[in-house]
Order: sequence, then C-alpha cells, then structure tokens
Amino acid sequence: MSTVESREVRPARERWEVALPDGRVVPWTGFQVGPAGIAPHELAHICRRLLGLGPAEAEAAAREELSPAGAARDRPGIVAYSPPMAKRMFEGALESLAAGEPAEDWPTILEARSVCLAHEGDLLIGRTAPWKEAAAGRPVVEVPDHDHFHLSHALLRLADGPADRWSRVLGPAIDRLRADPACVVRVYALDEPMRILLLWLKRVAGVDRLLVEANAPEITEKWGHKAVLHPAARAAHDLPAPPGRAPFDVLDAETELTPLYRVFGLAVPRLPGYTVVWDGEPADAVTDGGIRTTPGDPVRVPVTPGDEPLGNSRARRAEDSFAAQLVLAAQLLRGRHGVRLGCLKPVRGGTGQRIHVGVPLDDPDVLAALARQAARSGEDYLLEAHADYLRHAVTGHEFLLAPSVHVRAGALADGMALQFLNGTMWEGNVFLDESTHAAFGIARSHYARIRHAMADFVRLFEGRGLINGGVDFAIARVGGRYDDTTLVAMQDLNLSACGADYLHAFLEESRTVLGALAGTGTGISAATKVIRPASDMDLPRLRRLVDHRTPTSYARALTSVPGNWGLIAVACPDAVRAAEEVLALEARLTA
Repeated sequence: MSTVESREVRPARERWEVALPDGRVVPWTGFQVGPAGIAPHELAHICRRLLGLGPAEAEAAAREELSPAGAARDRPGIVAYSPPMAKRMFEGALESLAAGEPAEDWPTILEARSVCLAHEGDLLIGRTAPWKEAAAGRPVVEVPDHDHFHLSHALLRLADGPADRWSRVLGPAIDRLRADPACVVRVYALDEPMRILLLWLKRVAGVDRLLVEANAPEITEKWGHKAVLHPAARAAHDLPAPPGRAPFDVLDAETELTPLYRVFGLAVPRLPGYTVVWDGEPADAVTDGGIRTTPGDPVRVPVTPGDEPLGNSRARRAEDSFAAQLVLAAQLLRGRHGVRLGCLKPVRGGTGQRIHVGVPLDDPDVLAALARQAARSGEDYLLEAHADYLRHAVTGHEFLLAPSVHVRAGALADGMALQFLNGTMWEGNVFLDESTHAAFGIARSHYARIRHAMADFVRLFEGRGLINGGVDFAIARVGGRYDDTTLVAMQDLNLSACGADYLHAFLEESRTVLGALAGTGTGISAATKVIRPASDMDLPRLRRLVDHRTPTSYARALTSVPGNWGLIAVACPDAVRAAEEVLALEARLTA
C-alpha cells in the first residue's frame, strides 16, 4: 500500500515528526513542506463535492475533457508541478528518514526547477521559498498550504474550502483560462489528484476542454514503467526452452511475452529479465493502521522493510508467492541465460532509488532477504541481468554508457543524453548527437540502433497521448551465454516529465544566447549537473558564483534548494568540454 494514500490529514503544526514501530520518534527534517496527505476514501469524497462525480466517473470525464498537448509557445500557459503518486517519492523519503539518512525534498525540488521549463508569460503555481526565488519577476500564484507533501493535495484542499478563499488565491489561474481557452497547463503527470483538480478548474473557468502538457494517464500509468519490457517470471517459465537453444533465440522468444509485444507487436531490444508480481492487495503490505499526521500523533512508518510480520494469512500468501517468483526469475536467468548476477529494481521506482545491483542469483539467503524487503512495498519488481556497462572517462568523471532518448511536445527529441550517475542515482546529463557521440565511446552502430528503437517506440504511441518522457538504454555486457557480446537494450521507461527536460530546455536557450557561434555552423552541446548546495546557498548566491557568458561558453545556475539539491548547466561547442566544465564548476562550488 502506498503509505501516502493512508494518511489522515489534521490541522497544521509547526513541527512534524515520524514515529517508528520500535518506539523511536524522528523529526520530519530537510523538507520545506509537511507530510500531510489525502487518503483514498477522502479523495473520493472531495471528488464528489467538487465535481459531482465518483472517482471512476471523474477518470472517464478526464479522458474526454483533458487533452494532452505539446508546448504552445505563442501564448502564456500555467505551470503546476507536483510529485506524481506513481513515483512514490513520499515513500522514498520515509524510507530514508527511517534509515537515519537525509531525504531529498522532492516537492520543493520539482516546484523550483519547473520554473526552468516555463515559457515567457507563464503563470507559475507553487509554495516554497526556492520556487519563489526562481520565479522572481514572473506572474505567480502562491499557495498558502505548506503542510501537504503533494502540491496537488494542497490545491485540492484549497478548492474544497470556502469559495472566497480559493477564488482569491486561484483567481489569476481561473482568469487566464477564461481569457484564453487554448491556454496550456503544464504539470508533471496527470495522476488522479491532478486530474480531479484540473477538471474542477476547467468547470470553474467555464471552458469546454483543457489542454494539458502531460501524457495521457494511460500512457504514464500503463506503459511508463519497466514491467512492459519484460515477461512475468511465471509466464516465461511456461515457455519451452530446449537445451542448446541459442541465447538470442531464447531472448527473442521471451520478448514475445512482454506487454509491449503482446498488445502492439513491438519487439524492443532488452536485457534478459523477468517481472516479479505482487499478488496481494496493496494494503497487504502494511501492518500498521496507516500514517497519522495529527499534532499529537506523529506519522508512523516501518523502520526497516521486512522487520514487521505481515498481519494476515492473505498477506503471508502474497509474500510467499513474491519470494517464489523471485527465486524462479533467478533460476531462469541462470539456467536459460547463464547469468550469475542480477539487478533487482522496483517496476515503478524513480530517480534510481531502491535498486539492488550485483545480486548473486545462486544465493537463496540473499534472495529470501531481498524478497522480504521488496514485498513490504506491495508493488511489482523486476529481476534483470546485472549490466556491466561499457565505460568512458573524461576529466573528472567516468561515464557508464547508459544514454537516454526523449520525447518533447509529442515528437522524438534530437540526439541523446548521456547520464551522470552516482551509483544508480541520476545526477545530470550531457547532450550528444550524430557528430559527438563517438567522443564518449558510443559506437556509430550503437547510436543508430538506440535512435531507431526510440523512433519505433514514439511512432507506436502517435495519437495515443504521448507528449513527454524518456527511455533509458544500456550499452553493456551481461556475460553468461552472451560471453563478451555488447548488448544495446531499453532498460527503463520514464513516460512523464524527467530530468533531461532541463538539459533540452537549456540547450535551446544556449543556442539563442550563443547564436553567433551557432550561425557559423559549429554545433553547440550542453551538460547539466546535480549539486548539493550548502545550507546558505540560495539561488541568487548560486547564480553569482555560476552564471557567466563568453562568445563560446554559457553557464547558468538553474535550481537551488539550499542544503538539499541544485542543478547547474554549461553550454559550449564541444560536448567533452561541456561535461568537463560543468564538473569543474561543481568541484569549485563544493571545495
């Protein structure tokens, strides 16, 4: 069960705490918003009060009344970025706090960096100080609620309150929609809370249809995750695989069992791997009565996944099934593909969290422990062959060849982005194209295959509401029966707004800023890099240290959430130089 969905909301408090099952109480620290949320049953009541519709009816209405649309640069829009429920960012934050580790303040990060994607004249909606700094000088709607983790929840609370209050706060957004029915609302993802909110805004503004710069919900929820690339372990087990069959033939046969092939007939390049399905209800993964966020009753979450016994026989059966499937997936990887190591990752996890690499597939104790831990999340997982990525070093960094390719405004974006990775965590990108990929060790044939596979994927979803997103690829070896063969494979579908959006937006800006250089025919590349700014490093100060422009170089600070997260960028004619300069700039900032 999503713990965020089980929270009960109570009045605001100055200091939130998290009470763990072992009796420890830890503060909700490192966040500029609180942990409050809206439980599913209460969301249903709010939906009925605001729309006169139940959740299922509202979902149907959203398909008719909210139209996915690409960016419209000829008229101002509205920007409201809220953490999507499917990414489980709240759950990830709680896991970090329970483990005594610092957590990233994703609501504040998303709000602050969304300003970088705004067009001229866009109306920006947000709450936090870093967002206000980034939005300085732009038209804004400041939401007074800092208690809810999700901006969409805070806005729904506002809409469900007195009309004189929401009309005062949201009046500029309503007026803009009334004045321009073709105004585009830019959101991170059209999940259920955001759909309800936008349907309500549409009705209040009196417009027939609302244009939304986000994927259709079916795209993100049904196809925007890792499981569509792989067969379920149980289905793959039923596939005949005679001894001695060539490994690529086995891989092709298993590919025909994937959701993408079964529904659309699309065979994508992929690594050997299998989906491990959670058979229980989501609530079976939670033993506590949910999260309580009252002033006198702190939030309650498990301290360590797997430490609590599941509370009923149905839950135990679901956990046993999950563990058996994980063992089966490990056996298939070893027996069919000769693979010794695996990578266990949540099907819907984002930002590289909760990934276990180098899993020994022949160690039953390790598999059992990972099964207990993963099953407590109540979600599907993927066990994939461990990828030994090809590598390429530049000054200051060794890149794993894990590029991503993107969709912007419904079309295949130029080139590709090579990721800065810290372990499994994304920390920025470098833009590569036909003329620069070889400088990072990517063979022409690999570049072409990745672009071709992504073009096929984008064509598949034309007219189905695919507006933005990215697909991560691997250029890697897995060993086993594949020996030293280099495989090129899709690894992750992230069909929503993503970190590389800021690379592409900055690249467009840089081509304008360095226009004279671009006019000479010299290409321009760019790199973005996540940094960890000091607690006093607000955006104005970071910009004083970072921002500069010469005839052949352009650097800018894009985002700063002091003490938590920041993003800087550099553009210049050479991709290697862009990567090295952004790394050198990061080093100077953190020295």
